[in-house]
Amino acid sequence: MNNKLGQRGQALILIVLGIVGLVALTGLAIDAGYSFSDRRNAQNAADTAALAAALAKINSQNFTSAAQDRAASNGYNNDGVMNTVTVNNPPVAGCNGTNGPYAGNDEYIQVIIRSTVNTFFAPIVGVDQLHNCVDAIARAKPITVEALFFGNAVVGLNPSTSNCAVDTGNSNSKSWTLTGGGIFSNGCVNHPNGSLNVPDDQCITAVGTVNHAGGGDHACVRPNQTTSAYAYPADIAAMMPLNPCTGAITAGRYAGGGKVPTAGQTTFTNDVFCISDFSTLDAHIVLTNATLYVTDTSFDVKFNGSGDKGFFGTASTSGTYKGYYMIIALLSKAEADSCNQNVEFRGNGNLLTVGTILAPSTCWDYRGNSEGLSTHSQMIFYNFTSNGNADLDIAYSADENASIPLPPVIELAK
Repeated sequence: MNNKLGQRGQALILIVLGIVGLVALTGLAIDAGYSFSDRRNAQNAADTAALAAALAKINSQNFTSAAQDRAASNGYNNDGVMNTVTVNNPPVAGCNGTNGPYAGNDEYIQVIIRSTVNTFFAPIVGVDQLHNCVDAIARAKPITVEALFFGNAVVGLNPSTSNCAVDTGNSNSKSWTLTGGGIFSNGCVNHPNGSLNVPDDQCITAVGTVNHAGGGDHACVRPNQTTSAYAYPADIAAMMPLNPCTGAITAGRYAGGGKVPTAGQTTFTNDVFCISDFSTLDAHIVLTNATLYVTDTSFDVKFNGSGDKGFFGTASTSGTYKGYYMIIALLSKAEADSCNQNVEFRGNGNLLTVGTILAPSTCWDYRGNSEGLSTHSQMIFYNFTSNGNADLDIAYSADENASIPLPPVIELAK
């Protein structure tokens, strides 16, 4: 009988110890869960704080204060006891003690939150507090200005794979020589005759094929670059400068901006001029610090003569249209395919310009002995072709041509 009582007492002790163990494990699980919840909340706070700091940096505000204020609104007030909020620009080694890929890069802002969690049950096993460390990195890329179409000197926007946007197929042994920029075709490039010379640090790039059988000096040829394709006309429309030729006309100026030229005017100075009928220019244009904005959707213009007729002069040097020599209205693909806007250079007509010619729907053709000697223009057309003995010499410089502002970028990188 006594042995049975002793066994019962031992069982009771084991049961009590088991209950204590279960309670301890439950308590530790609760503490661990609370710590995990804090870690998740701290990570969310760090993410939003980093984004707030990036936005403040873009706006030239105090990004450290912006990050700490946002973290405080999420429960991490940088009191130095229960949590600290550290803001680094550029990022340094994170919670794991090692540098990440953004270390030293001033475009990125890092927020590190270290927090302390008081335990409820863990003190039973000597653990009074648990500690968390989380970090987040956001990118704050400011507004940048980049050359149109990545600084290619010749751009053809026709996406056809058979009617090549850049085509010298009807030329004889004359040459195209580019310095400072390359060639881009939204479709294909065809150069079966003459020499095609492109700088070694530039490329002949095409979404489709490139036929460069004509030879010349071009070290980089990149066909089938499908990731470079532009949807026509949607992608191009997003790149077109604001049309100033809108609204009522008062004192020879459109309400939207841009001056209405006088009848027969072919020389333009210190302004933006709206041309509604391209043929009135009599195949002769001279610009000095000016931009032509052509709203005409249909024309067939031929530039003839012995050098006294053509494009001459310099684009606007400041303002919205800085670097644009001429802008021609964007048409639908069907209208562009039909060459509703057609320009031909015949005889010895010259193209001696400084500034971008943005004519994304225009068929532009060099014929006869036309020469573009020392032209400093970026040529952007739907089709850019060459016939007869046409030479083309383009000395492209991004500083002399148009550029496009890219919006700031704010993104969570880590």
